[in-house]
Amino acid sequence: MGYSDNPDLVSGSQAKSSWITEITPGIAVKREGGRVKVQADYRMSGVFSASDSGRNDIYHGLDGRASAELVEDWFYLDATARISQQLKEGARAGDRGVGGIGGGVGVSGINNTSQVGAYSLSPYLKHRFGSFATVEARVAMDDVISSDSQTADARTTRYRLGAVSGNLYYPLTWSANYEKSDTHNNGADDTGSDRASVNARYALNRKYGLLAQAGLEKNDFTGVNTTEEDYKYYGLGVFYTPGRRFSADVYVNHSNNGNFLSGSATLSPTPRTSFKASTSQRAFGRTYGLAFSHRTRQSNWTLNYQEDLTNSQQQFLNYVGSIYENNCGGVISYSASPVSLPGCVSRRLDLVNQSQLNETYTSKVLSGAMSYTHRRSTFRLSAYHNKRHYQSSGAEDKTIGLQGSWNLRASPRITYALTGGVSRDETSVGGDESDLWNLGLSLTHRLDAKTSAVLDLRHQQRNSDQPGDSYKENAVTARLNMSF
Repeated sequence: MGYSDNPDLVSGSQAKSSWITEITPGIAVKREGGRVKVQADYRMSGVFSASDSGRNDIYHGLDGRASAELVEDWFYLDATARISQQLKEGARAGDRGVGGIGGGVGVSGINNTSQVGAYSLSPYLKHRFGSFATVEARVAMDDVISSDSQTADARTTRYRLGAVSGNLYYPLTWSANYEKSDTHNNGADDTGSDRASVNARYALNRKYGLLAQAGLEKNDFTGVNTTEEDYKYYGLGVFYTPGRRFSADVYVNHSNNGNFLSGSATLSPTPRTSFKASTSQRAFGRTYGLAFSHRTRQSNWTLNYQEDLTNSQQQFLNYVGSIYENNCGGVISYSASPVSLPGCVSRRLDLVNQSQLNETYTSKVLSGAMSYTHRRSTFRLSAYHNKRHYQSSGAEDKTIGLQGSWNLRASPRITYALTGGVSRDETSVGGDESDLWNLGLSLTHRLDAKTSAVLDLRHQQRNSDQPGDSYKENAVTARLNMSF
């Protein structure tokens, strides 16, 4: 149950306070057998407003995945399904913690979300033909359905054929891949893509060797930044691997857009530290990648940078942009998926609060996080920079944010959490700029192994240069989480 003096996140003169009750039953299923693995978390949230029955509604949440080996060493099946509330307008984010069992849709900003559902079915053949090669042939059928949103429903069929050499040809190794994607967008232009690549590696000795690669890429969508010409490239290179701690490869390539260098370097000075950097070129331009991680007995550090050509539907289907904060008996941890254990409460944290869009865009995401544990305290700091360049309109938007938290385990049953952060949104359309500040304090009391009570206090404020888009909100929420 919660109270907010501005649950709709509107400007001051339009704000109306309300008491809001939320009931969220859920079920978690996990099974791991010899040939079948299933994990699913489902929750149904009923939201009821004391002052405005128009806010009353039921929302669904689902995170599910399954894999099965139907015919031993030959025929397999992967399946995923997801339902959640997604932002219509990124800067008007609100409190949308919708994690695992015990999480809810949040009392604020729900009118700025739409319910999005998606599923993917992917049967495939995979077999190792002795020392010759391992071959995989896969087809995937994806469907993304968005209610009450400007983002089109999308049905995608993807095909993939790949082969990786065995040890028959050693010191020569090779791989070949072909991927094709066709998307039908309801109410928008259809899109598609084709990508093919061949790679070869010949070891002259244990440290040095020769490399060769060739590829083709074609993206089929309308827009100011597209071209009908197929993008083709080929290149030769060398690799150097003096030991387990370092490896590098460099290619000199030729493409129909000119010559370019590509390559990667991996450094692992200790078992707890790893660093990898890469650069290449695709049809939409130069790309870079970075992955760094370091852990000690008390801390974890990560830094990542990635670029891709994508859209809102694929971002939602592939679980991009979220992490989960898990509170298990007062012990706070973070993971890529919710923890489904008795006494654990999980909520999803959206690091990049960007809206759904009906365009293909290049996404450039730089994110970093650190956590440090000292005695009964855990400190976490995360930062991100997300830039999107739309291929149809030529527009751009950017989101920069910083979020921090301090969790104090005052006793075996009581945990305090202080959170705060700021994000800035900028868009080239109309020159819109806005800043969103948030500050929160929560108390979690574990009553027993399967029951916990949570009290949340929150303040958030948005400052926008557009009239009527600024707002302030103060809210208090009390929750009782029970598992069976």
